Amino acid sequence: MSTENSPAPAGWYPNPDGGQRYWDGRAWLDLPDPDQSSAPKRKFRKKPIIVALVILVLAVVGGTVSWKVNHDAQVAAQVAAAEEAADREAERIAEEVAAQERRDEAERASRMLSVANIESSVEEMANEHVGEGMYDGPVLSATCSPVNGGSTDNLNETTTVFECFVGTEELGGGRMRGYKYHATMNWTSGEFTYGFGAP
Repeated sequence: MSTENSPAPAGWYPNPDGGQRYWDGRAWLDLPDPDQSSAPKRKFRKKPIIVALVILVLAVVGGTVSWKVNHDAQVAAQVAAAEEAADREAERIAEEVAAQERRDEAERASRMLSVANIESSVEEMANEHVGEGMYDGPVLSATCSPVNGGSTDNLNETTTVFECFVGTEELGGGRMRGYKYHATMNWTSGEFTYGFGAP
């Protein structure tokens, strides 16, 4: 850069490798480039931080969404289990009701059969009374109707009193003349008593 006739003045000159170097008028000195600070500069890279922040946000959002999905799935499973339990309980109750209705129908049928047995027993007693001369026969029919303790359909009653009528003479028009009997049925024991006259 300098010749013997005209040495270059001292100062900073461009370095062929980039940057600057110092010429003291006779030789190149190994001085730090003034364009660079004495401490190495750290380049602040925005892109990796932004990427890290995006990943963090996605992780938080993903975790929240995952928690929400799991929570909703648990709630849905609990609701489904509760509904299934309620359905099973409803089926159980319906089966119990149906079984009770079948038992009630069987009990009503049994009570109707018992009333038929009472009527048959009263008719038999009436025939004995005719045979003994208590009154004139023949015995045409014997029917019993509940007068105390409810009908045979009322399964809450444990005892029913019946008024029975023994027909001995037809009067026409569906009317009959006859005699009154009575009976008392104990539905719990299945036994009944009966006799002549009104209850």
